[in-house]
Amino acid sequence: MPSRRGIARESARAIAGIAGIGIAALAIAGATWLPLPSFTVRPPSSTVAPVPTAQERTCPGPLLTLASNASAATGAAAFAPPTMVYGTDSGAQIQTRTLTPVDDTQGESNGTPLALTVPAPAGAATPPLVGAAQSQQAALEDFAGIAAASCDEAQADSWLVAGATTLGQTSLVLLSNPSTVQATVDLTIYSEAGAVTAPGATGITVAPGTQRVVALAGLAPTAAAPVVHVVSSGGRVVASLEQSDIVGISPHGVELVGATAAPATHQVIPGMIIRSLAAIQSAQGGEGYGSDLPAVRLFVPGTEAATVRIGALGEKGTVMGNSYSATLKPGIATEIPLDHLSDGNYTVTIDSTKPLVAAARTSAVSGKAFDFGWFVATQQVEDSFLAAVPPGPGGFLHFANSGEDGPDATVKIVVKGATKSLVVPSGGSAGIALATGIYSVTGAKGLYVSASLSGKGLVSSFPFGPPGPLAMPIEVYPK
Repeated sequence: MPSRRGIARESARAIAGIAGIGIAALAIAGATWLPLPSFTVRPPSSTVAPVPTAQERTCPGPLLTLASNASAATGAAAFAPPTMVYGTDSGAQIQTRTLTPVDDTQGESNGTPLALTVPAPAGAATPPLVGAAQSQQAALEDFAGIAAASCDEAQADSWLVAGATTLGQTSLVLLSNPSTVQATVDLTIYSEAGAVTAPGATGITVAPGTQRVVALAGLAPTAAAPVVHVVSSGGRVVASLEQSDIVGISPHGVELVGATAAPATHQVIPGMIIRSLAAIQSAQGGEGYGSDLPAVRLFVPGTEAATVRIGALGEKGTVMGNSYSATLKPGIATEIPLDHLSDGNYTVTIDSTKPLVAAARTSAVSGKAFDFGWFVATQQVEDSFLAAVPPGPGGFLHFANSGEDGPDATVKIVVKGATKSLVVPSGGSAGIALATGIYSVTGAKGLYVSASLSGKGLVSSFPFGPPGPLAMPIEVYPK
């Protein structure tokens, strides 16, 4: 039987062990709670700012007429060259080259699409500004009107909101590839009846330095309100659409239409022109709202319906506007009549609960002369840009300021060496008449801008937009 002294000795040892364990636990906890010294080693690196790349623009080329085989691209032929104006602020020599029609039915004597390259000056921190546009007037027995178009940067994704393939209407999709890489293009076509099943609309090859022409009637016959989504892989393309109309045996106008702004919940169409509306209304036959009267074409991609509000506000010093509202089904092209407007210049705004694409159409008539124009939604421009106004009647620049709560914008335009100022009111728009030429514009940041040509029985329009983004600075880490 253990003695009392032994029991006390064993108890003391146990207590000492427990105390040791507690001290060890406290030491471990303290090491956990106390901040330990840290060391960070940043690997050596340097920031490299890419040299500004050359600016490239491609003009759509001459107006085309079709041979008897309207469904074949090889039936398209140019009858005359367009007139082009272009310039840059860099002082560099603009390099030009023509694109070859793939079917070789268009000779250079009749004009071919033109690609422009403006090299960036050595040591430049920003890209050079470049402005370029073309125009062409046709006056044939079965093909007449004026068509103006901007020369644009190639894109991998674009939307064409224009055209028709109903009786008397001819629409051609022009695909220009200015790059050195083959482009493979897919066309997804929608109409007032929904998506169009179109064998042959995908896998369209456009060789480097060429233009390919696709007759829309061969893919979407009898479409009254087509919308074409153009997606290219490999090389990028400049997509545009030529539409012409003939009623009976009389030509009813022609237009070249570039890509509209990408799908968004807020779209702005600056500079929509309405002329001779009373004469157009009196010329409408039958019942309903005729296709020659002002309207806006809208398309909502996706699977959800959209509620839209359309505003048409007259430019400063012209006319009052009006507003319209509608609910749009997804995947179906819809036209909304602008049936409460009068002659004047307008900015059309579309606000939607879902992203959409948009363009507006109007017509002009004078005696037997008849024409129509498309006005596409555009993006906001940068503070400075070059505006190209090609030859034609009634050249005009239109500026829209959608900042309803912001300040008025004061735009400065250099005309023949003199600077003219134009105030564009907040939430409003303004315009200025200009002759053929290249104009330097400053103070335009955040505005929506377009150019138009209009005269007796003639109308056409094209937008201005920001240049494509340049390469961003990158961090380089040595091995």
